[in-house]
Amino acid sequence: MNLKNLIHIEYLKLFRRSNLLFLFLAIYLFSAPLMRGFDKINQIENVTVDVFFVAMVNSFSIMGLLLLAIFMVNNTGNDFNEGSYKKSRAMGLSPGDYMKGKLLLSGFLIVFVILSTLLLYLIFTSIYLKPGFINIVLGVNFYSLINQMVALVSATGFGLFFIMVFRNRTIGLVFFPFWLITEFILFLIDRSGFLRLYSEFLPGVSAYELYTFTGIDITLLAVVIIYISIFFTGAWYGLTLRGVSR
Repeated sequence: MNLKNLIHIEYLKLFRRSNLLFLFLAIYLFSAPLMRGFDKINQIENVTVDVFFVAMVNSFSIMGLLLLAIFMVNNTGNDFNEGSYKKSRAMGLSPGDYMKGKLLLSGFLIVFVILSTLLLYLIFTSIYLKPGFINIVLGVNFYSLINQMVALVSATGFGLFFIMVFRNRTIGLVFFPFWLITEFILFLIDRSGFLRLYSEFLPGVSAYELYTFTGIDITLLAVVIIYISIFFTGAWYGLTLRGVSR
């Protein structure tokens, strides 16, 4: 199936009721950490555009990663639960084409999150600091943009991996918040010095640290890329080996 048709199919699926409700939930959940980010900025004297950019990125970090993973679980899980995947296969859509469609959707969501961050940075920086356009552009950390993209790829891959292997949307929607809380507890124990748990190698923690990192860390980048390879490979085999059994 050609690229145009795959894009059209995924575009139509975006307007399911559960996806629209998910969009409103995402806006609500993003607003709270965003306001906390502004509160921190107000406590800093001589705020610069680069500090504003980092604060904006950090405000989106946890919710961005979590919501992308859950969105992929919800969107793909609907295909299995409602039988649209079986219908698509009966109409000639191959597993490869289906996977390409999900990769296109992942790419769209990743670009959407990054552009949303940049847009809000542009708007609020212009209002709050009133710098020139050149200064606004110079405040953008391009290493951070690369890190955000890789981390978000990992989050969407994690969501696809879970739903294509286990095929249970309800459990998936509960799993990721629970998994995030568990990783966060392990992260706190690790950073407290009480017990060394190497939490930086966990999928959620490594993606979060990469998302919020403003430079280049080869080790951290390699860990996240390894997870990306595992997630997408597992998702592919979970899709193809199970066929249309469910």
